Amino acid sequence: MDWKKVCSWLFLIGIVVAIIAGLIFGAANAGKIDQNKDLKGGLEVILGLVGLIAGVLVLMGKGTITDKEMPMFMMATIMIIALSAVTTLQGVRWFGPYLAGIVYALGIFVAPLAGLISIKAIWDIGKD
Repeated sequence: MDWKKVCSWLFLIGIVVAIIAGLIFGAANAGKIDQNKDLKGGLEVILGLVGLIAGVLVLMGKGTITDKEMPMFMMATIMIIALSAVTTLQGVRWFGPYLAGIVYALGIFVAPLAGLISIKAIWDIGKD
């Protein structure tokens, strides 16, 4: 089994699910649909688990993120997570709640992945 291909598909599926979930979160925040806490919680758990599985594959060396790409990935992750904490996106007219929802969902997806990569980086630095 080609694990790099599995991991790349898993990452792509995670991004697509995060975008769809973000649109749902945005529509709920904009008042376009009724907020269902079970749906929101379920989507958050799915995104977190997919990110965790992708992170474990990266730790095992089966992922698509190489050691050379890790610093850029970590910087991008920090930006996504920081942007998801900013609530001013909600105020942007017409598409603000949707953009905020997408960024929030992407943050949920990449946070476990980034956490595991960070632990690996700290471990690698400490063992030298």
